[in-house]
Amino acid sequence: MYHVFFDRRPTRPRLPRALYEQLTALPPNTEVNVHTANETYYNALFLDFEPQTNTVSLLVDRFYEDGGRPLSLNATAITAIDLPASMRPASSTNVDDEEE
Repeated sequence: MYHVFFDRRPTRPRLPRALYEQLTALPPNTEVNVHTANETYYNALFLDFEPQTNTVSLLVDRFYEDGGRPLSLNATAITAIDLPASMRPASSTNVDDEEE
């Protein structure tokens, strides 16, 4: 006799550990560049990360005349986050970054 079990809960994609750690350690109101497969958000203000829903809240286009617009992204869509030079580990900063 066979038993078949069904799990009706939808599975959500897991975040890579490095990205999860980066998002949980990132303080609010930090300016970052967020890269997705389709778009890059430059000078976005990081607002919040909600681990239960994998939701990242950003304020983008804040330097335009009408101000910024809030944006919520699924963290699984993020391919990379560029941190400010002051938050990068000492081994990854080079002389060119410090001169800017």
